[in-house]
Amino acid sequence: MNKPMKRRSYLLKRNKKETIQPNIPLSFDEAVRLFLLDLQAKNLSARTLEFHETNLYSLQKALMDKQVPIDLYSITYNDIKHHFIGGMLEQKLAGNTINGRIKSCKAFFAFLYRENLIQNNLAEHFALVKSEKKMISTFSKHQIINLLEQPDRNTFVGLRDYTMMLILLETGLRLNELLNLRIEDIRWADNEIYVYQGKGNKTRRVPFQKTCANAIRQYLKERGDVSTDVLFVTVNHTPVHPRTFQDHLTNYGKSAGLRGVRVSPHTFRHTMAKFYILNGGDAFTLQQILGHSTLDMVRHYVQLFRSDIQEQHRKFSPVENMKV
Repeated sequence: MNKPMKRRSYLLKRNKKETIQPNIPLSFDEAVRLFLLDLQAKNLSARTLEFHETNLYSLQKALMDKQVPIDLYSITYNDIKHHFIGGMLEQKLAGNTINGRIKSCKAFFAFLYRENLIQNNLAEHFALVKSEKKMISTFSKHQIINLLEQPDRNTFVGLRDYTMMLILLETGLRLNELLNLRIEDIRWADNEIYVYQGKGNKTRRVPFQKTCANAIRQYLKERGDVSTDVLFVTVNHTPVHPRTFQDHLTNYGKSAGLRGVRVSPHTFRHTMAKFYILNGGDAFTLQQILGHSTLDMVRHYVQLFRSDIQEQHRKFSPVENMKV
C-alpha cells in the first residue's frame, strides 16, 4: 500500500517571482506554481486559488496511487480519464465535486498549452459529467420569521446577530462579504452597501430598505466607537469569526424548531433569491445584487422558484378564481 502523500501548498506570495530555467524539464509542482501565479495576476481570490490547488493536488494523488508517472510531456488525456475521472466515478463522488476537479484540470492544461509549456492541448478533450441539479434548500416565510425572533435583541450579541441575519436576507450577501464589511461601506445617502471583496474581488452595490436600515442604525448605536472599523464585532471589539456566527445560527435554528433545512448563511442567500423572484423581481437585477458573473445560477433560481407550486397554485387556482 502506498503511504499517504503529505500535502504541500503550491500557493505563492504575490511578491514572489517565479521563473522556469531553460532546458530544465517542467515538473508538476513547478507547473502548478506557475498556473496559480497566472491566476493571481488575474486578481482572482485566495479561495479560488485554493480551490484549484486542492483539485490539482487530487489529480496528482490519484495518479501516484495508480503509479502513473506524472510527466507533463507524456501524460495523455486517457491517463487522466481512466485513473482520475474514472476513479472519482467509481467512488461515486457528487457530480459537482467531479466537475469542479475537471474544470481545474481543464484550466490548468489550457494554461500550459497557451504558454507553450507543453505541446499537446489536453484541455480540448475535457468534458463535464452529467450532474443532477439538486433542489435548493430555502427557508419558508414562517421559518424565517421564527428564526429572526430567536436572538435576544436586549443584548449586544443578540442585536448584532439579528442585524446580520436581516442583512443576509435583505441583500443575499455571502458570509465572507458580510464579515468583511466596514462602517464606511454603508452608504446612507443611497441606502446601499458597497461590497468590495466579493467573489472574484469584484465590487458591487447592493441596496437595502427601511426595515434593514433601522436595524443597522440601532446596532451601530449599541456598537459605539471601537478600535476597528469592521462593521460586525464581538463584545471584545474584535471582528466576528465565521465559525462563531455559524454556531449561533445553528443554535437559533434549534431554538426555532426548524427541521428539514440547513440553517446557514448560504440558505439566507437562496431564500433572498426565492422571495425576490416570487415577489416579482427580475433575473437581471437579481444577478447584479447577488454578484453572479453569469445568469446561469439566476436562471436556475427562476426555474425553481417561479414554479413554487403551492404558492403559485394558491394564487392562480382555476377553481378558487372561478366565479360560480
